[in-house]
Order: sequence, then structure tokens, then C-alpha cells
Amino acid sequence: MQCGMLRSMLSLGLAALAGCGGGDDGNGASTQGGPEASTGSPDSGGMASADSSPASDGPISPTDSGAMDGGSGIPGDSGLGPDGDAAAGPGPYGSNGPDTVTTATFQVTSPTDTFTTTAYIPGNTGPDPVVILSSGFQQTGAAYAPYANRLASWGIVTFLRDDPGALSSLTAANLASDVGYMAMTWLATANSNATGALHGKVDTSKIGLAGHSRGGQVALLAGEGGAKGLIQGVFGLDPVDTATNGVEARTTLSTIGVPLAFIGETTDSTGGVAGMPCAPAADNYLVLFQAAGAPVVAITAVNADHTMFEDPGSCTFCTLCTAGTASQPVVLATAVRYLTAFFARQLLGDSSVGATFAGAGAGQDVVAGIIQLQWK
Repeated sequence: MQCGMLRSMLSLGLAALAGCGGGDDGNGASTQGGPEASTGSPDSGGMASADSSPASDGPISPTDSGAMDGGSGIPGDSGLGPDGDAAAGPGPYGSNGPDTVTTATFQVTSPTDTFTTTAYIPGNTGPDPVVILSSGFQQTGAAYAPYANRLASWGIVTFLRDDPGALSSLTAANLASDVGYMAMTWLATANSNATGALHGKVDTSKIGLAGHSRGGQVALLAGEGGAKGLIQGVFGLDPVDTATNGVEARTTLSTIGVPLAFIGETTDSTGGVAGMPCAPAADNYLVLFQAAGAPVVAITAVNADHTMFEDPGSCTFCTLCTAGTASQPVVLATAVRYLTAFFARQLLGDSSVGATFAGAGAGQDVVAGIIQLQWK
């Protein structure tokens, strides 16, 4: 969640990707749209195993961009997943991977503050890539456990942290500094600690950043700042780039130097409590998409709202945002699938995902009206 609305009565932030028809949007971006419909099956974010494993080819580079990958993606399973209640989506990352997942909690003391982070650790021998996922304003790390479980099941160590909340003086820039410290310093220290749960588990040469709402802004600011040159990609979950102490991620976003992807919605771009939308149109993911250099993909979750990207059982102040009409389990499952596929491409080298997620089911989802797509 973002702070702007909560300062007027505790709310969330960050934006959504506007729907488009096919073709070029006049700004060098390609688009693909679908009917205004939303269907699919829920995701559990559990630890069950799947049959597919990633390919060994490399990630896309910051210079790769262009049209939709040739094809509609890998057919997926529309029935129940291996844990009995999660449905597999198109492509391998719609289901959990082969690794078991354990968690461990760490206290991190950065130059800015001291905080607790939870690591979701794959059961393989390692070392594994890392994703640091920043929570939305006022949100707990537990609200993003479906993403962390899915990533770790595919061999990516994932870190979640509770947002410090409205009573904290920490800004998005402060939190970005914490992320940069983890990427630059703390991960290597934890990896070398012979008695720690992360000993030998971390590949510090393969790091990705992600975040929801204000956390999406935090991830981008870290990628532009303390973690620049260390990361291989950033994925924003309905990120909101509201200025905090004059700082906006969009200002230097074109120089971040790594592939970007955003999934967002437009339901919360206007309105909201006391006229304060959770993902203001002036600060949402579409604004970030326009500010970014290629390659960047923007996915619109059709009829979703800002809080549908979280586990509803752990979402805080969710009713302050305008409710969407999409299926919440479908939106969450879709977001988990695309985020996992993005980091499988960037950190695990699975080139079958494709530059515009054809191998993760983008073609099927557009046809079904679950998403709309823009890329450049």
C-alpha cells in the first residue's frame, strides 16, 4: 500500500496498466488486448511439486524488446494442482516447482534501521538466486507468501519484510536503502555464516527485486540506487510512484539498465476513500511503463483492484480500496505466475518464458480476457 491515502485515513497505493487494442500506441509500445472478462482458477501459493522444470538458456538483456513472442505459450492444466486446491496455470510456473520450501527469520541491521526479514529457502543444495520482495504500505510480508513459496519451490531464495507502517518515519527511499544494503552486503555475510540457515544457499551474482504498491516504488528506487549493477530485473505488483520527500522512481527509471515488468489494474486509478485512490492514475504502473526504457512489459489484470495482488487473509485495510469485479483468486494466481516466470527467465535462464511472457501463458490470458498487454 502507498502512504498518500493513509495519511488521509490509512490506505494503499500504486497503479494499473491501461487496457489497449492491438498495434502500436503511438509511443513506441506494442499492445495486445482482450475482451473485458475474467476467468480462471485460484492459486494456493503452497509447496507442492510440479512436473516442469526451467530451461537452461539465458535471460533477456536490457537491449531486447519488440513484438509478442511467436506463439500463444505453453498449454496449461485447467484442473486442480498437485496440492489439491491450487489450479495450475499455463506454462510451468502456474504450478509449484520441484523444491520443498522452508522458512527462516533474520534480524538485519542496516545503516538506516534494524528490521526482521523472513527467507523462503529452496530445499536443494544451492547456491540459488535471490528475490527481495518489498511489501505495500501497511502490509505484512505474509500477504505475499504465495509469491515467496512459488519462487522458492522453483529454486529462488525469497525475502519478505513487513512494511514499517504509518507510525514509522521510514520513507520509500529509506526502505530502498535497506534493500540495497541487503543486496550489496548482508546477503554475502549470511551466505558465509557457517551456522546460519542461508549458509552456501545464496548466489549473490543473481538478484532480482520486486514489490507491491509502495513496495514496487521501493524496489525500483533500490534498483536505481544501492542495488544498481547488482540486479538482473525488477517486477512491480501494481506499483505506485507517489513522491516521498520529492523522490520518484520514474525520474531516472530509463537508466535502470535491467528488464522491467509490471502487473497492475485501473479500478483504483480514481475514486477511493475521501477521493484518494489507492493507485492514482498520475502515479501508477502505466506511468512507470511510459517512463521506462526497453525492455519493459506492462500487464493489466482486467477488472482487478489494488488489493487482489495479495493473499486476502493477510491484507490490511483492504476495504479502503475500490473493489474490482474480477475473481480475486484468479488475479492473485495470475500475478504469482507472471512474477515467477519473470524471475525464472532473468535468474534461472529460462528463455522459453519469452520477452513478452508467451511461454507463461500470455496469449491464452489475453484471449480469455484475463489480461491486456503492452511492451516495448
